Amino acid sequence: MMNLHFARPASLSTALALVFALATLQGFAQNDITADADAAFNRGGYFEAAKDYQAAYAKLKGDLEEKGRVCFLIGECYRLSRALPAAEEWYKRAVDLKWAADNPEVFKNYGLVFMGQGDFDDAVEQFEKYKSAGGDAELADTYIMSCNGAAESLIMGDSRFVVEPLVMVNSPSFDFAMAFADKRGEEVIFASSRSSATGSGEDPITGESYMDLFMAEVDRKGKWSIPEPLGNTVNSPSNEGGVTMDSKYKTLYFTRCLVDKDNNFPCDIYTTVRAGNRWGAAEELPILDREAGDDSSQVGQPALTPDDQFLIFVSDMQGGQGGRDLWYIQWNDASMEWGAATNMGPGINSASDEFFPHIRSNGDLYFASDRPGGMGGLDIMTATWKGDGMNFETPSFMEYPINTASDDFALVYHPKEEKGYLSSDRPESKGKDDIFAFSMPPLEFAYVPYVYDYDTGMPIVGATVTVTGNDGESVTATTDDEGGAEDGRWTIGAESTYGVDISMEGYISAGDQFSTVGLSKSTNFVKEYLLKEVVTNEDYAMPLVQYVFDQAELVVNAETNSKDSLDYLVDLLERNPTFVISLEAHTDTRGGDGYNEELSQRRAETCVNYLVDRGIDRQRLQPLGRGESMPLISDAEIAALATEQEQEAAHQMNRRTVFRITSFDFVPE
Repeated sequence: MMNLHFARPASLSTALALVFALATLQGFAQNDITADADAAFNRGGYFEAAKDYQAAYAKLKGDLEEKGRVCFLIGECYRLSRALPAAEEWYKRAVDLKWAADNPEVFKNYGLVFMGQGDFDDAVEQFEKYKSAGGDAELADTYIMSCNGAAESLIMGDSRFVVEPLVMVNSPSFDFAMAFADKRGEEVIFASSRSSATGSGEDPITGESYMDLFMAEVDRKGKWSIPEPLGNTVNSPSNEGGVTMDSKYKTLYFTRCLVDKDNNFPCDIYTTVRAGNRWGAAEELPILDREAGDDSSQVGQPALTPDDQFLIFVSDMQGGQGGRDLWYIQWNDASMEWGAATNMGPGINSASDEFFPHIRSNGDLYFASDRPGGMGGLDIMTATWKGDGMNFETPSFMEYPINTASDDFALVYHPKEEKGYLSSDRPESKGKDDIFAFSMPPLEFAYVPYVYDYDTGMPIVGATVTVTGNDGESVTATTDDEGGAEDGRWTIGAESTYGVDISMEGYISAGDQFSTVGLSKSTNFVKEYLLKEVVTNEDYAMPLVQYVFDQAELVVNAETNSKDSLDYLVDLLERNPTFVISLEAHTDTRGGDGYNEELSQRRAETCVNYLVDRGIDRQRLQPLGRGESMPLISDAEIAALATEQEQEAAHQMNRRTVFRITSFDFVPE
């Protein structure tokens, strides 16, 4: 991520502000040779510091400790400016010089470089070394878990999000932090270091021009205008970036970080009002009292809530959770001014750094964080708004491809649609941070039925397929010579449940149910239905119905629910209202003939009574107890089976309940 004027700390175990974090590094043996480089590094001038350190490295003779320190700091410069392959080379030199033996941070940051390039196996190896060398074991395990999760996300690719580079807007320079500038979402403002920027001096942090704000427009066909700078009332020779606009899209809040030749001054938030195509003079928003002594805390990257009542921003001021935190101020309608800054607390902030807040129109919060647990680099997190003030649920990382192993940040949603923009230095970028468009295509569901003959497998022509939604609406089609519906497929809705009826003269009607409720992927419901031809006085098998031993009571337990089996018959009779059936129960051959006949009759009547209780007309049902008179497997065949288990299974096949269609001309009252 381009450091957006907030020079990011070196991700050290302490999550202090930059000046304090780097003081730890200065504790190592400095000398005159590295003085200029150390000073540039302290200022966050990583591009400048990398050049100075490399020049100093060539002059160091014999001092392996100092050479190791310098190699590590060069790696830090390249890592923090996201030149990861170069950082990898210098961390390896620091390791080869044994500097990591007493400084396990080398292994951790070396692992972060591999992780940021998507090389998760090598990253895990370095995190293991970090842990073995005395580093924070819990932190190492978190990074290892993140690597494993990121690798799995790349393989699974389950997200519905589509992310594409904004080719017509991006340049070979830094382009990032896009914000919407009108209610239609057709005007945008973003930061860029492209050649047309006002700040043409070389930023010691990036080696690029200083950042300016640019505006561009996109028409409904997706064609972009050439980005134009906002003008000299907003842009300056220093850095500008990180913007938000009020709900009327008249007032702009943006970040400005003043610089001169040797100094980076603290960033502040400025505001300006648009009149037509012109912007008024920019004024500083007095969040901190600089004159009272707070002359080092950074303030920037503003984001307004949809009602303009709260302004969220990023700062490293005292009173936070560590590093850069999200803070907010609240507008006071009575006094017509902003109130005091409030930290968003540990529920949102962490000991790491948080950047680039954005509040969607529904109140949900989005921001970037380098806390452990993401895919690598900066990752975008989201927190659901609780519906009251600045209260949010616990934030969670967004999925791939919103997040990647690269820096991903500055996500903003379109005012009205399920799309927006984010910034990233992922491999598809032109070489620096770029702006990417993201969208979530609508879910699409289709129902595709086919009807076949159960016995022959041949398509049934002329079957009626009726699909009824939970809203009561239904559609009907007739099957063609391939067994499919005439229209081939039906488009169906999300978060809906459907019932299906399949009927054909001379066949037992069938049915189905399916649902799109809770589905997060577009799905084609391709269904095949096998219809059995109606044949009278022939046994039709049904799901297994079991009874308590030596009784007529249905077995209902964790393993077997005979009521569920009989429900199959309820459904069949409801779909075929003219059928009259005999419901026949059979026993095995053990026991007396008379006793088995009486037992089977009681069992058949139990089934009939269940069907009647479920609404089936008793006139359509005839209970018949067949006893042991019609075994499927004879006693001789059972006796010939090798094991007792096989014999018992054969007896179970004889203990069956079936039904026969005796007529299909019943006329319901």
